[in-house]
Amino acid sequence: MRAVVTGANGFVAGHLIDHLLDEGDTVLAFTRTNNCQLALSEQLNTGVWDITTPASVGIVQQIREFNPEVIYHLAAISVRSRCGNTEPSEEATLVNVQGSRHIAECCLLLPHVPKLIFTSSVYVYASSYDRITRVNEANEVCPDNGYGISKLMAEQALIEYGKTLPLIIARAFQHTGPRQRGSLLIPEWVHKLQTQPSPLEVYNLQTWIDYSDARDVARAYRILAMQAPTGEIYNVGSGRAVQSGEILHTLQGILGTSKQATESNPGENFLPIANIQKIQSLTSWQPEYMLEQTLQDFVNELNT
Repeated sequence: MRAVVTGANGFVAGHLIDHLLDEGDTVLAFTRTNNCQLALSEQLNTGVWDITTPASVGIVQQIREFNPEVIYHLAAISVRSRCGNTEPSEEATLVNVQGSRHIAECCLLLPHVPKLIFTSSVYVYASSYDRITRVNEANEVCPDNGYGISKLMAEQALIEYGKTLPLIIARAFQHTGPRQRGSLLIPEWVHKLQTQPSPLEVYNLQTWIDYSDARDVARAYRILAMQAPTGEIYNVGSGRAVQSGEILHTLQGILGTSKQATESNPGENFLPIANIQKIQSLTSWQPEYMLEQTLQDFVNELNT
């Protein structure tokens, strides 16, 4: 399969590209600036495209010559502080919404219109519930932050292209794994456990959450492209509810530390848990990694 990937320097995109190459696909990977961190090969080509602007004649020609069967659109602004609070920031609107339109318009300029796999987010759903709740694709969408709103706006913009664009929307739930960095839960807790004295201050240990392995997410995107009916939305998650305190306990065991933690915001919280019956019933995809293995692999990669 010939595949274009946008946002190629991103965390999940890196795992997706690894998986595509392992499966024998040929990849054209786009980054916003000329700083691609991937090792080129006969199977892997790169390009530069700032998707806040429409595809230039040169970009369209590059993609036309590559002749993709599928475009995986992962480029996005996902850092919450950059996306706005109650409404999307200008940057989130330009990249996440307008950028998605530019991807769709480019698809329609090609002689053979490829499938478009748009990676949306759990944040289009309600951000919290009063009990463990497994949400399916028909659940009400009610994002309450700039990132989630921008992703929903992008979904709606792409759906407007209707039958002219073979579209699949994948709503990814929280995920982690090797090579994840930044001020996210797992990297932050591992850093604290490795460097800070006991007791550690953490935000909350009683939050129920659905955590996937990024490698499972990457596999899901490819299987959706190959097997799933278009014009549909699919949740991509583990389908399992785990409490944040259990995650910390597992990391303590992996790191061999007995450091204790105190909560700055105690109380039980319930984030949405993925109902993954739809993707399981319409494709061969199943989550393969248990969270313990994901956390072990994260720590192993971090320490190499």
